[in-house]
Amino acid sequence: MYNYFDPFSLLTRPSVYVISDSQLETFKRNQAEAEITELNSLIDGHKQSIERLERTIDTLRKDYPKLEPTTTEKDG
Repeated sequence: MYNYFDPFSLLTRPSVYVISDSQLETFKRNQAEAEITELNSLIDGHKQSIERLERTIDTLRKDYPKLEPTTTEKDG
């Protein structure tokens, strides 16, 4: 129950946790796995964007065959 005269009554859980080394390692491993999953998702999204852009370029080249490739396209 909340006591209006006790400023510490608002704290419902500790702000500092003590965990073992093995628990810390498990936490770090889980965080790293989650980060890798997120990064792979971002990579997949960027790859899909690149593929769409390349298809757009191909379509434009077919529609306008006299367009010359840019220097970046020639090098790549």
